[in-house]
Amino acid sequence: MRIAIVGTGLIGASLGLAWRAAGHTVVGVDADPAALAAALARGAFERGVDFEQARDGQALVLAAPLDAVCMLLESLRGGRVPPLVMDVASLQEPTLRAALGLAGFVTTHPMAGREGGGAQSADAGLFRGHPWIYQPGGGEPEATAVRLIGETGAVAVPMDAAVHDRAVALTSHVPQLLALALARSVGRRIEEAGVREAAGPGLQGALRLASARWTMWRPLLEEQRVRDADLLEDVAGELNELARALRERDAGALQSAFEEGSVLRRTIFREVKDMVPGQDSM
Repeated sequence: MRIAIVGTGLIGASLGLAWRAAGHTVVGVDADPAALAAALARGAFERGVDFEQARDGQALVLAAPLDAVCMLLESLRGGRVPPLVMDVASLQEPTLRAALGLAGFVTTHPMAGREGGGAQSADAGLFRGHPWIYQPGGGEPEATAVRLIGETGAVAVPMDAAVHDRAVALTSHVPQLLALALARSVGRRIEEAGVREAAGPGLQGALRLASARWTMWRPLLEEQRVRDADLLEDVAGELNELARALRERDAGALQSAFEEGSVLRRTIFREVKDMVPGQDSM
């Protein structure tokens, strides 16, 4: 199959590596010549092409930030398109709106990634064992998308777009925002005696998401701003309760928080592991 991928960063380049390994002809599109060159050097694509040439393949995959994906989808409506157009953006309702009337479109979201960005961090095995959510709609485009998903080693999970977007607000957006808040809080105190020396792997793990790029997150947070704010306020309530328990020496409340938190963590990731064989955590 001839596949064109728009966006040659971590996700786009990893897809290129995975699908080339599966025997497909994969070309890359990127407005940033340096990003495209890095992906080509990594072996993710056979060659670079422009967006017009990308329309001539059998599948067009949009692996750019959400706002760019939506603009590209709008530009495709009424024009020449391949049999399959799919995106890998982090929200699905906006892409469905942008693609209204576009034949062959399937909106998807691979639940995979890593701290390092760019083609230099690309890995053909990035998606292996992870859920890859898609909006079911039937027909040959969906069947092709599911087949391509499977070839990366991911597990295709059908899910309504509205359900998906509500879920990722809690499981993705809130952790991202909490990591930023913690980084800012600790960072303001980093020059205090002993703080830098005491910053160990626990803090490093908690702050992993704080290195995310604003350009990627800006359209996501704009789209979900009310939902994300409500969820943050819910978490703030939990933090306030912990602060109260500490001030009042309420050991019972603190013990309950530890015990309940431990049980709930196992419950959350046990369900994920049951859904995706071989997946220990996300």
